[in-house]
Amino acid sequence: MKIVVIGATGNVGSHVLDEALAQGHEVVAFARRPEAVAARSGLTIAKGDAGDTAALAAAASGADAVIVAINGALKDATFLQRTLPNIVEAIRRAKAGRLVLVSAFGSGDSSPKASGPARLFYRGLLGTIFDDKAASETILPGSGIDYTILYPVLLKKGPALPDVAVMPLAQVGKVPGLPRVPYANVAKTLVKLAGDPSQSGAELLITTPQGWKAA
Repeated sequence: MKIVVIGATGNVGSHVLDEALAQGHEVVAFARRPEAVAARSGLTIAKGDAGDTAALAAAASGADAVIVAINGALKDATFLQRTLPNIVEAIRRAKAGRLVLVSAFGSGDSSPKASGPARLFYRGLLGTIFDDKAASETILPGSGIDYTILYPVLLKKGPALPDVAVMPLAQVGKVPGLPRVPYANVAKTLVKLAGDPSQSGAELLITTPQGWKAA
């Protein structure tokens, strides 16, 4: 597959680069700071801002999937609301296969499923970003593009866990406590979703095997 990664210098995006290249995919790192991305075999580095529709459309030409792993600054309440429509338009222009969006558990439709302490934690530290994510994601159902949204629980460094739970959000009743999964597991899941059109329109939770209860 040809996979474009937006946010390639971030924690999630950099792990996605590693995973996709390790699997032998053709990868494009679309980054504002291309000098921060190490050159490797199979990797094309394209300079551009996520809101630059023309530059992203050129980078995504012929792509099977575009993985979006970006956040705005804590004080920027509308970053994704401004940026995601431009990304969607770029995918349309490029006729790229699908969008895989990294959201965060606790935002949007996932918020009622978080525990009380988790909601306090999320709202206290990340409320602006979560509100921005939730508002931006409402454009996707009517966008006319193929997409999947992944909602990771809290993330951590370290080797991949032997197993994680990836569940449709609608089947999840509650996520107790504050489970954490490694970036490496999220990266593996995102690369898998990039090639899985059966998950078109899906909202998926990724958590530890015991880190969820059924609805």
